[in-house]
Parts: sequence; structure tokens; C-alpha cells
Amino acid sequence: MKKSYSYIPEIKHKFMCRVPLEGIRQSLLVDGLLQEKEGQLGQNQGFGVRWVVPAKRVVESPVQLISVRTPEHKEPLRLVNEWVIEDRAEAKLLVCDHTLSFDPFTTTQKTQIRVGKGARFELIVMQNEHNESHHHSDFRVDLEEDSFFRCTFVSLHGGQLENRIELHLDAPGASCEANGLFLADGDQRIDFGVEVQHNAPQCTSSQLFKGILDNRAHAEFEGVIKVSPSAQKTQAYQANHNLLLTHQSKIVTRPRLEIYADDVKCSHGATVGRLDQEALFYLRSRGIGLKEARIMQQLAFLHDVLAQITIDPLRYRLLDLVEKRLRGAFAQCGDCSMHCC
Repeated sequence: MKKSYSYIPEIKHKFMCRVPLEGIRQSLLVDGLLQEKEGQLGQNQGFGVRWVVPAKRVVESPVQLISVRTPEHKEPLRLVNEWVIEDRAEAKLLVCDHTLSFDPFTTTQKTQIRVGKGARFELIVMQNEHNESHHHSDFRVDLEEDSFFRCTFVSLHGGQLENRIELHLDAPGASCEANGLFLADGDQRIDFGVEVQHNAPQCTSSQLFKGILDNRAHAEFEGVIKVSPSAQKTQAYQANHNLLLTHQSKIVTRPRLEIYADDVKCSHGATVGRLDQEALFYLRSRGIGLKEARIMQQLAFLHDVLAQITIDPLRYRLLDLVEKRLRGAFAQCGDCSMHCC
């Protein structure tokens, strides 16, 4: 039987976030306040988290930050995070955003990330809030020489989610990947904005974002690649693909290149479509029901985004959560009647 490791705070009867990873370091952030007095993560000034990984240190086990909003703090909340991965250090961080009641929470989050020379940092963000919440996140990442940064967003639920990601490749050899998937139904709205600035030569970047929209959901994606005149030998790629399951759902996608150097390899593209009817017919001709065939096709569509997550148990767990979301299993969760993972 697969083990399930859980962080169980005092609010266990309301909430439990499960991640099947042995040795994972888990920290709980309740309404912007870190609950532990010790550990790798520390309280930033005001609300939010400060985390510094010292030079040359390799954090073997991923760190999980579980951020929840509670009915005890219903007013708008502003979080300011600062994460520094110093020279030649390595770390992986999983951030999970949740709400514990159906209050109309508004959360604004600003995160500053610096990845030092030769450092490696992988960030996974899982967003799972209720349909009355509004969450706006700004991420700015500065990459130094020969550094690497990868982020993957898994946006499962939320009334209105806005994610802005700004990546600055400021020294030769820097490399970054930005990936994400988003699922929306009902009247949900999801906005993604990704801007990659190539400010130095011989840097690489890639973007892959995919969305599935049902009912009257609305989404927007804006991806920008900017290549400065000094950023020769740049390689930059961007792709955004979307599935609309109803005629009422809508996606606006705006991929864009701004290139001021002449020795580069850059591409971008976007697609909007519906489920492949021929593929559905093929699956149904093999005895698979229509509902199951639609789920299988949607999972296949999202597979290459989840494949970017290098932690195998976490990837399997997120795949399971995505499948449950597509099957409508997140409507209620038993005792707490909340969206939980």
C-alpha cells in the first residue's frame, strides 16, 4: 500500500494536504504567518516567507510550503516572499495554496527570487482555492551566470487566479523553463502573464502552458520573449495550447516576440481547439464510453506539462489530482466540504 505523508496542524479536522514523499520538509503558512519557529523557511517582514539556501548547499529533499486562508482573517491579505538560492546551491520547493472556508478571500502575493551563479532551483505551485476566492501572484526571478530555474504551475481551482511571471536572464549561460496547466469551469477566470527578458548572450528559455476550459470559464494567456541587442546566441521558445469544452468557454491568447539581436533562435505559437472527434470515435469503437474517452483525451493533452516535474512521486500525485478535477471529484470533500488535495 502506498504511504501517505501528511502535515497535520491543529486545524486537522478542517484540512489536510497529502504529499507522498518520504523526508519532505513541510511548513504551514496560515494567513501569511509561518507556524514553525525553526526550519529552513523563516518569516519575512510582515506577511510572507524568507528563504535563503547558502552557497554550495544541496537541499536533498524537496521543501513544501502549505499556504492557507482561514475564516479568522477574512480581510484582504498581501504576502511578500523573498527566496535566494546562492551560488552553486540546489533546492526544490512545492507551494500549495488553499482556502478553508467559502469567504470571498482576496490574496495578493509578490515573490522575489534570485538564483545565484551555477545554482539550480525548481519551483512547483499548486493552486486549489474555492470559487469565491481571488488570488493574484507576481513572481520575479533574476538568474545569474550558468544558473537554472524551472517553474511549473498546476492551477486546479479558484474563482479568479492571476499569475504574473517575470524572468530575467542577466548573465551568460543562464537557463529557465516556465510551464503550467490550468483547469477552469463554471464562471472561473484564470489569467497568466509570462515575460522572459534575455539580457545576456548564450542564454536559453522555454515556455509551455496548456489550459482546459468548461462551462462559461474564461482565461487569458500573454507570453512575451524580449531579446536585448547584447543577447546574441539566444534560444527561446514559447507555446500555449488550449481546449474549449463548450461554446460558452473562452480563451484569449497573445504570444509575442520582441527581438533586437540578429543571431538568435526563437519561436512562439498558440492554438485553441476542441476535443478530437475522430479520436473520440476511435476510443468509443473500442468499447470505451464517451465520458471516459473525453477524460482520457484531456489527460493526454496535459501530460507533457506534468512530465516537466522531475520528482516522480509528486508528479504521480499531481496527475491523480488533475484526473480527479477533470472527473468533477473536487466539488466537495466530505467532512470539511472544501477543495482539498
